[in-house]
Amino acid sequence: MSTKFANNLNVTRTAFGAVSGLNSLASATYVALTALDLRTITTTSQMPLDLLVELTITPGTVSGNKQAVLFCQVSLNNSVFTTGPTSGTTTTDQPDLFYIGSLPLNTNSTQQVKVYSILASIGFIPPAIKIVVLNDSGAAFGGSGNDCEYVVIAGDGT
Repeated sequence: MSTKFANNLNVTRTAFGAVSGLNSLASATYVALTALDLRTITTTSQMPLDLLVELTITPGTVSGNKQAVLFCQVSLNNSVFTTGPTSGTTTTDQPDLFYIGSLPLNTNSTQQVKVYSILASIGFIPPAIKIVVLNDSGAAFGGSGNDCEYVVIAGDGT
């Protein structure tokens, strides 16, 4: 879906690649989505002002912390990303991830949706970003329908 803002910029909602890793994600497990190189989807005349990320999760029978936690890794060149876990259950380097926010999952088997501003969360827009999701719900995510999409908010830099 494309929307025109007052400055006539088109804003398109786009899915991150590899979102299938969210489906049936075990509790206490991380998954990284496909990296997004903002340098390739904006130009010097259309600088990224913000990146909005929408996380959609349907949990199982939740217990414990009842949440999905959204993090990111950033890169200056879309090749070398900052440190932190991107798969598995080892939390050792979790403090190295940039924290974006949490999505409360208080109701069993009910889809929850939340939108996050990367600028507001980490304080800057990196040249490239990789979203990392931690299932901290106490149960595996549902087998389908989990998604993560983004919208680049761009402007002319003036």
